[in-house]
Amino acid sequence: MENHFTLVAKLHRIDVLRYTPAGVAVLELVLQHESIQVENGLPCKVVFELPAKIIGQAATIWQHKQGLMVCVKGFLAQKNQKTLRPMLRIQEIQEYKG
Repeated sequence: MENHFTLVAKLHRIDVLRYTPAGVAVLELVLQHESIQVENGLPCKVVFELPAKIIGQAATIWQHKQGLMVCVKGFLAQKNQKTLRPMLRIQEIQEYKG
């Protein structure tokens, strides 16, 4: 089953970098997106926030980049084992220069 997600958004909120017991860096953040999309032939303003997570080396690189526009690629998964709310697991991230 396919689960690919690509988004251009702002790094709206970035939590404190933490580490797993195995020493792997984890950075949780909130992406903020705003755009105009076409739906049924009509323009539709889209605004939302999406929780996301970066795991590994990239987490240390992006911990101080709040407010930056980025292009992210990853997949959607449940936020944790207790809830089915989605969270984007970021696998690729780069600065978006529009």
